[in-house]
Formats: sequence, C-alpha cells, structure tokens
Amino acid sequence: MKRIFLPTLTLLLVAIGCDNPIRDNAVELDSAELQDLSTGLATDLGLSKSSTNAVNGVLNRHGRGGKHREPGFLWKVAGELAINLSEEEKARLFEKMEEKDIPLFSGTKKQGAKSKGGKKGKNDFGGIIRVLTDEQKTAFKEIMSAYKEKFEAIKSQVKDGTLSKEDSRAQMKALGEAMKVEIDALLTDEQKAQIEQNKSDHEAKRQAYRDSSKMVMIEVLDMTSDQATAFDAANQEARDAAKALFEQAKNGDIDKDTLREGLKNIFTSKNEKMEALFDNDQLEIIKIHKALELRMKKHRGGKGKKGGGKNKRSGRKGNNG
Repeated sequence: MKRIFLPTLTLLLVAIGCDNPIRDNAVELDSAELQDLSTGLATDLGLSKSSTNAVNGVLNRHGRGGKHREPGFLWKVAGELAINLSEEEKARLFEKMEEKDIPLFSGTKKQGAKSKGGKKGKNDFGGIIRVLTDEQKTAFKEIMSAYKEKFEAIKSQVKDGTLSKEDSRAQMKALGEAMKVEIDALLTDEQKAQIEQNKSDHEAKRQAYRDSSKMVMIEVLDMTSDQATAFDAANQEARDAAKALFEQAKNGDIDKDTLREGLKNIFTSKNEKMEALFDNDQLEIIKIHKALELRMKKHRGGKGKKGGGKNKRSGRKGNNG
C-alpha cells in the first residue's frame, strides 16, 4: 500500500508546487502569433509565471480559434490588461513607445507614398496581374523589366552627377506615365472593369473592418457621443488637410520636403486634439492598445489586422470628454 501511496503523494505535491510546469503551462495558446506576443510581453514586462498565465487567459478568451484576426481583438485585450497589469508592468510596456516618442493616434503607413521608381508600390499592380492571361503576363513582365532598366539609368545619372534631382523627378514621372499607358493597353475593357470592381470590393471590406473596430473601441473606452463626434471630426480634418497637401505636391506647387513637414504638422496637431478628448483611464487603455499593436506587427506577416473589442473597466471614472 505504501508503495502505491508514496508515489501518488509525491505527484500530488509536485502538482500543487509553486514552480510546477503542469500548473504554470495550463493556459495554452492555439496561435503562433499569440504565443509570440505572449512571450514578448512576458520577457519585456518581466512577468511571473502566474502573471503570464493571466495574460494568456486574456489572449485566449478573445483570440482563440482565429478570433485574434477579427475586428476589435486588441481593444478587448487592452481593456482587460488595463485592469490586470500592475503600474510597474504598464510602465515597462510603455517604455519603448515613450523613448521613440510614438504618437498614439497617428498611423504608421505613409499615405500616398510612391516607390523610388516613380511608379506606385507593387500592391497597385497586384490587381492587374490577377486578371491577366498567361500571354499577357509575359508581356507585362517584359514591360516591367524594360522600364526598370530605364528607371535605374536615371538613378545612375543622378548618382554620378550628370542629372539633377529636379530633372530626374520630371523624367521619372514621364516614365511612370508612359509605363502606365503601355500596361493599360494590355487590358481588355472587361479586365479593366473587373479590376475596378475588385478594388471596390476590397475597399468595402477594409471599410467594414475599420467600422467594426471603431465600434469596439468606442465600447471598450466607454466613449460618450460627444467624444465619438469630436474623434471623427479630428480624423476628417486631418484627412482633408493631408489630401490638399498631396494635391499641391502633385501639381508641383510644393516640394517633397514641404510636403513631409506639412504632413508632420497635420498629424501632430491631430494627435494633440485626440489626446485632449480622453480622460486618464481611457488614455491608459489607448496606450496599451498601441503598445500591443506595435508588438503584434512583428508577429504578423502581410496584412495583419488590428482591432479591439468590448470590456468595460470596473470602477472606471465617468468620461468627461
């Protein structure tokens, strides 16, 4: 009897011990992205095993079964971590953001940016390639190869000093337009219509995702209607101002440096206005969301979606706008 009892007792003591791996690993994540996020947080914040399990529980609750790709995921997580993390852990979470002075409300993508070749980024050609026949694809590759050589030749002239940057920009623009004409000539009317329809469908999905994420953000932050209205107004004001600047740059009324500085001022102003809309509790959730979003980018290939969801904070102050 003792031979049976003693091993059983030993296993029981191990199972309830402080450093028992069975207990500490009880909360498992079913996504490599979530596991990477969890590991990064545990390392950066110096989380104990029990705290890591608590974080994993939050990630699991809102992200299991692919839900981490749904609108609102990171907002849901941020809302809970605002309650569950200690002040010291939050401070460590925000360290890198504050060191780099990363704004809470400004996007990380450069709107309207173009590649150095004077043509739009590769993604703009993705919609075209998908509708081409095999024969058209061959012709398309030949066009792209020929123009790549031409763009490289211009860049070489700038580098060796035989062509000014101003003249090179004009030549790059002319080449880009010529390339566009040649590519357009490859397409049938039906293909052009399909490309436009695909773009429209894609943008509709993107907008639906953004709208869903926004609704979750509003719920997590417990935003008032006045806050939501002011938030939208600040966003729209910044978009309109940026659009006007891009139009000026397109028309040659301002140079690249003026455009860059103007955009910086627009989004700095937008960030200041938005920060002023929220109380300290709301800003804390927003900062946690931003920190999580930046970390999640490291673990997502391609078009990782960001978002958030509902989780009202207990004991929160009322929002005053």
